[in-house]
Amino acid sequence: MSKLKVVGEKSLTNSSRVVGLLAQLEKINTDSTESDTARYVTSKILHLAQSQEKTRREMTTKGSTGMEVLLSTLENTKDLQTVLNILSILIELVSSDKKFGVKARVNGALTVTLNLVKQHFQNYRLVLPCLQLLRVYSTNSVNSVSLGKNGVVELMFKIIGPFSKKNSGLMKVALDTLAALLKSKTNARRAVDRGYVQVLLTIYVDWHRHDNRHRNMLIRKGILQSLKSVTNIKLGRKAFIDANGMKILYNTSQECLAVRTLDPLVNTSSLIMRKCFPKNRLPLPTIKSSFHFQLPIIPVTGPVAQLYSLPPEVDDVVDESDDNDDIDLEVE
Repeated sequence: MSKLKVVGEKSLTNSSRVVGLLAQLEKINTDSTESDTARYVTSKILHLAQSQEKTRREMTTKGSTGMEVLLSTLENTKDLQTVLNILSILIELVSSDKKFGVKARVNGALTVTLNLVKQHFQNYRLVLPCLQLLRVYSTNSVNSVSLGKNGVVELMFKIIGPFSKKNSGLMKVALDTLAALLKSKTNARRAVDRGYVQVLLTIYVDWHRHDNRHRNMLIRKGILQSLKSVTNIKLGRKAFIDANGMKILYNTSQECLAVRTLDPLVNTSSLIMRKCFPKNRLPLPTIKSSFHFQLPIIPVTGPVAQLYSLPPEVDDVVDESDDNDDIDLEVE
């Protein structure tokens, strides 16, 4: 490999080093014959990013072209190791920048990362760091909606699946990403429309049956977290009930009670069932007390005034508080 000579590297500060390396990377990122050099430069940048917090801040600070150069190289290079180096650098930058998700969207990282997953779907070594980045991107609501429009929800369901002893780490990250994506009501509706609530329940039962030694509790919890996210909307709760979800989670929870380490599964299942259990009308003609006392002053506005102003024929027991929870739409 023809290593690139870095002039006076030892005498430069870490900040100057990374700026110089990024400048050199920018010059060679369109030249396919310089794959060895790009691999070397990105490995040096990765080393600095892993060892120096100052370097990470330098690359994400306002006015820095670090993200642009890295993403440009990521799009143009065909060298696998260079791609892995850049993905590892981006993962390192996450810890130093709370606004990384926003900056990633502004610099076009969402599309680049998603395309890498689509193009190298069978390469688990490359897909794993991509999913780790997508998980971070998805914590931002705007990013989540944008990724959903580009088919990321459907993509996650191609990665997760029935019980398998292979690639459990990839499965765990994919489920964490999916749970974050489904917190968006837009993505949750998309999942419901495609019948993915039934798919999640089927996958959960399969892992429950085959994970006899309970070594994959985190994966099972990840599936439940996705169900918890999708049932935040009324359509999701209806789909859950229609798919016999109440019975499935009740039965699996009963089987988990004897194992103390599975308490997180029981707790999450209980939260989902409580949320989805159909509301029943209270066996009362009214929520007003049977004892009446004349208030010295009746407020003109507020809940007390509304209660006193209701006509006798109005049923004040019915609770319609969540009937319109799916109306609000997210905008990008």
